[in-house]
Amino acid sequence: MSLLRVEKLNLWYHDKHVLKDVSFFANRGEVLCIVGESGSGKSSIFHAVMRLLPPYAKLKGSITFKGKELLSLSEEEMRNIRGKEIGIVFQEPSLYLDPLFTVGSQVEETYREHFGKKGAKERALSALKKAGIPNAEEKYRMYPHQLSGGLKQRVCIAIAIVCEPPLVLADEPTTALDVSVQRKVLSLFRRMRDEGKGVIIITHDFGVVAETADRVIVLKDGTIVEEGSVWDIFENPKHEYTRKLLRAL
Repeated sequence: MSLLRVEKLNLWYHDKHVLKDVSFFANRGEVLCIVGESGSGKSSIFHAVMRLLPPYAKLKGSITFKGKELLSLSEEEMRNIRGKEIGIVFQEPSLYLDPLFTVGSQVEETYREHFGKKGAKERALSALKKAGIPNAEEKYRMYPHQLSGGLKQRVCIAIAIVCEPPLVLADEPTTALDVSVQRKVLSLFRRMRDEGKGVIIITHDFGVVAETADRVIVLKDGTIVEEGSVWDIFENPKHEYTRKLLRAL
C-alpha cells in the first residue's frame, strides 16, 4: 500500500480551476519530486493534502494516507495527523514563524501537541541539529528576527521533522540556502528516505531533482504532463514542457 495516494484531485479557487484530475502516489522509502513553473499548482497540492485551503476553495477527488481518506476527516482528526504523521516545510519561513516566541519553543510546540512536555526540549534540539543548524543550543534561545533567511528555513525543517513523521512535504526547501547548506538539507531528506520515510519535495530546481529524487512528477497549469523515474525524466523526457524545463538549466 502506498503511504499517500491522490486520485483525480480537482481544486478551484472561486471559479479558477487550479488542479485538474491530479493523481499520484508516494511510497515509504522514496523521494518524490514535483516540478513545475511558478503558478502551476504545486503548492496547492500540499495545501490540499494538509487540509489548509482557504474557505473559498472547492475540492473534489480523493487523498488517502495509510489507507485513510483525509478529505472525510474532522478538523480534530486532521490536527492529530498534521505534524505527527505528516510534516510540512512551507515555502516562506518568515510567514510561519511567530516573532514573539523563541525558536526552541516553536519547535517544541509541535512535539508537545502530540507527545506532551516530557523530552520536548531534547527532541527540539535534536531536530535543530538534524536540520543543519550550527550551535543549536544558542539558536534554540533566539527569536526568528535574529536569524538569517536560511536559518529560518532550517528551523521550519526542524519543526517538520521533530515528531519523526512517516511523511514529510517540503515546498522549495532549499530556495533560501547557500550551496553548502543545501547539500546538508538534501542529505537529510535522503537519510529520511533510507530510514523508510516518504518525502515529497516541490521544486523548480532540477539540480535538487537530480540529487534527491527517485521519481518525478512534472506539473503544468494544474495538470500532470509527465511522470517517471528520475533517470527517465533526465535521459528520455517525453513531453515538450519537460524538455523545455531541462533546457532552462
